[in-house]
Amino acid sequence: MEEAGHLFGGASVIRRFPIAVTIANRGIPAIVVTDVVGIRPASTTSFADTPGLILDTATYSTTQADLDNPGTDTTVGAYNTISGLDMGRVVSVSVRPDLVVQALMNGGAAESTALGILVNTSASSGGTVDSDTDVTEDQIGGTVWCIKGNNVGHARPITAFSDNTSLTVTVPFPRALAVNDEFLRCPWSAYGTHGADIDGSGFLQTSTLFTQANATIASGTGGAVQVLYLLCNGTTDSYVQFKFRDHHYIVPS
Repeated sequence: MEEAGHLFGGASVIRRFPIAVTIANRGIPAIVVTDVVGIRPASTTSFADTPGLILDTATYSTTQADLDNPGTDTTVGAYNTISGLDMGRVVSVSVRPDLVVQALMNGGAAESTALGILVNTSASSGGTVDSDTDVTEDQIGGTVWCIKGNNVGHARPITAFSDNTSLTVTVPFPRALAVNDEFLRCPWSAYGTHGADIDGSGFLQTSTLFTQANATIASGTGGAVQVLYLLCNGTTDSYVQFKFRDHHYIVPS
């Protein structure tokens, strides 16, 4: 994951936090845990009370000798911590609550898995039904788009689902769907109240290493986010942009 700007413009605000575990990958959501040792990565399905996006890596240590390196750490801003002092092993976190995070759409739990292609098996003259036995997750509230056929460049909200059979859109594609037309889909949309069947805008589940967005799960699954924008391209270059809803620096209403 990476920074993609801010809803209200302006520069990033970066703070250095002590860590409670080794941070092996950059570009992952952080969480504030119940102990006071430091932050750690979020889980794949919860970003509760996140302070933001971790931008670098660090190895956790409680060995005194590992921490005695005053003035030798060349990491940018290494001593600009939340206390203004050296706090041991730390990482940089982008902390603005309006941070727009961009994540690669991933075709599974493992990092960098290509999105699965739906190959239409039954013609739909009305342009509303995409048939494929690979339709195995309820992604009502998500989005489907055409990558091969007469509707390339068009996307539609998914409004119905039949397991191992098809997905349906209410607003038809502008041209008939032919056999062997190809489509991609994801569980996300940029609008909705987060309720049943309109929950594609409110949740996101990460890949195993927390660096990408798992596009194979059902809509409404994962940590609380607000989806802002979809970049619906191909199997390895489609992205979802979002902000965290449960942020450490926002007081709940």
